[in-house]
Amino acid sequence: MTMIPEPIEPSTVTRPLFEPARGRSLASAIAVYLGGYLLLSVFTNGELSRVSGNLFGAVLDRPTPELQSDQVALYVAHSVFALAVVVAGLFLGRGPLVGRVVGSIIVVVGSTATFVVLGLRVTVGLPFPTGRDAIPFDMVFANPWFATVLFVGVAWLLTRRARLGWLAIVGVVVLIPLPLWMAFAHISSGTSSLILLTLSAIVGAGIILAGRPLRD
Repeated sequence: MTMIPEPIEPSTVTRPLFEPARGRSLASAIAVYLGGYLLLSVFTNGELSRVSGNLFGAVLDRPTPELQSDQVALYVAHSVFALAVVVAGLFLGRGPLVGRVVGSIIVVVGSTATFVVLGLRVTVGLPFPTGRDAIPFDMVFANPWFATVLFVGVAWLLTRRARLGWLAIVGVVVLIPLPLWMAFAHISSGTSSLILLTLSAIVGAGIILAGRPLRD
């Protein structure tokens, strides 16, 4: 005698709290956010600025403080690890391969450009503006707070195929004038770094959420 299985009621079907695809996108968001934080800390704590200044000072025969080779290796290792975390996060998430590749290129090229600009700025390797004329340049091109959040945010939104989420990138504008304004206001470096780090974390979180990591 053949037994006919009873149909399963839809209400009795249980679904996992976190589906694999959704968990993968969330893990991607966390990795990009933490990697961006590491990259930001490497640029803003002076590690890469010292390496860049020392490198371009040697190339351009300008006097710069010497760094030990083990210090340079440590600073470079920090930056490479931070970049690797961001890129791994971008490739971990779902999305078109082209978007992930382009996003990774943006992060690497953006980091390299920031490294070069900071080094040339310290050693006066290019005819950069000086005095009051240098204020707009310093606020945008020599501002690692703005630059790092910008190119990591653009890479994330590009990978996530954001639509209206691109509006969140406007939040980075607040990071343009603040570093220079706090310097002119004679706010201590520790306090200004804490304020800028907090604002960068808030802006970065907004950009991550704008990419809707729980969407799929």
